[in-house]
Amino acid sequence: MPLSRLVSEAPRPAHELLAEVRATERASDERPFVFLNMVATADGRAAVDGRTERLGGEADLELLLELRAIADAVLIGTGTLRAEGYARLVGSPERRARRQAAGLAGDPLAVVITRSFDIPWEAGLCQAPEQPVLIYAGPDAGEPPATPAPVEVVRLEDPTPAAALADLRARGVRALLSEGGPTLARALVADGLLDELFLTVAPLLTGDPTEPTIITGAKLPDPAELDLVWTLQTGSELFLRYRL
Repeated sequence: MPLSRLVSEAPRPAHELLAEVRATERASDERPFVFLNMVATADGRAAVDGRTERLGGEADLELLLELRAIADAVLIGTGTLRAEGYARLVGSPERRARRQAAGLAGDPLAVVITRSFDIPWEAGLCQAPEQPVLIYAGPDAGEPPATPAPVEVVRLEDPTPAAALADLRARGVRALLSEGGPTLARALVADGLLDELFLTVAPLLTGDPTEPTIITGAKLPDPAELDLVWTLQTGSELFLRYRL
């Protein structure tokens, strides 16, 4: 089969490119439109020394922040929250103003799903007074401690991603960005809940078998086929957008 080079085009700001996603327009009645953002080395590892900090450059961070800017809510796994700490999800006044002009809340809702209710309450996400946090937990979950961030706990009989997404849609959430981690990413794919994947390929090789790939856990029931929507480049970083 013949191969073709990727066609170069004039560089464009991330927020202009992401306007093409139309995330809030693509929700179904049952659940939000779900898009996942992940980063991996060229040999497929999703962390270095347990964190993603060394993987992405400035463009990767810019893309992540602009993905948050088009989402009603951001889903974060407890392991990722513990490893990365987080802070207020949209710290830029300019991005908050752009969100509000598009009919979104200035701050996207932070969403966590947990069975154990083992939440790192000291994480920056829970210490930001402006950052709303919604936690889905089992029926026996206790009360959250007092935190600067406004935290709501929803107790579900079975706190699966599907149940959480159904409740989010009922609350008016149309576009949900997931930032992983790999275990949560696998659950979304396995349950048929993921619509698009944004993957940054970092120009690194670690050869570290102890680090996860972007999907971790049991083998998927069926391989998930991906359709490539675009490939972007800055320096030696590649940014891939796939439709499932």
